[in-house]
Amino acid sequence: MAHKINNSGGTYFARPRPSNKGTADMPFDASSRLNCPSIGEKVAKLSEFIAGDLETRAMGGLQTASCFLVIARSPRSPVAQALRAHATTLAAAGVTVRAIFSEIEPIHAADMAAPFALPGECRAIRDTRLLAAHEQLVLSPGRTWIGDSMRREPSKRDTYERFTVNSAETSATAVRSFEQLWRAAVPVQTMPSLPAALASQLPGLAGSPLARPEYPRRQ
Repeated sequence: MAHKINNSGGTYFARPRPSNKGTADMPFDASSRLNCPSIGEKVAKLSEFIAGDLETRAMGGLQTASCFLVIARSPRSPVAQALRAHATTLAAAGVTVRAIFSEIEPIHAADMAAPFALPGECRAIRDTRLLAAHEQLVLSPGRTWIGDSMRREPSKRDTYERFTVNSAETSATAVRSFEQLWRAAVPVQTMPSLPAALASQLPGLAGSPLARPEYPRRQ
């Protein structure tokens, strides 16, 4: 079942949820599982959503802080891929990204490239109790995407997905959720590249530093 974005402020759901003001429900039925969107389709949909925000900024129609907030299962999640696709435009617009991931290693360095900045703007969740949190992307006070739980396999169909383009309440709630997870997460730093002698024996890892969380030191 296709997801739609309503620029008038309405919202469409992938399955029934408690009704909220300014939203519309789209029934979720078993037959829709047969039309599971591919990873590429998910990336394209999210990329279009991000592009809409950037276009509004370019036209001077959005005066707000230039920082996107993202919670994702990993740097390879569709929402993270969509952000990387806009890395050049984000840099030109002066937009930074703060990111929280639940799976961070092993990860190739390319997955942690711009617009993700290490170590200050990326953190990793190490408390498995927090994996029930949903993936989300906050672009501005009103434009927000909320996806499925981080426990869900990326290859499976999302049973919940919500796009809002004119809901300050949804964005404010998402920001609070982000800041709570941010405080509970740990900074991510990159490991040094493999020594040449070892890299020659493991060509698949050559030139691909891994990312790892920086655990708090015991006092």
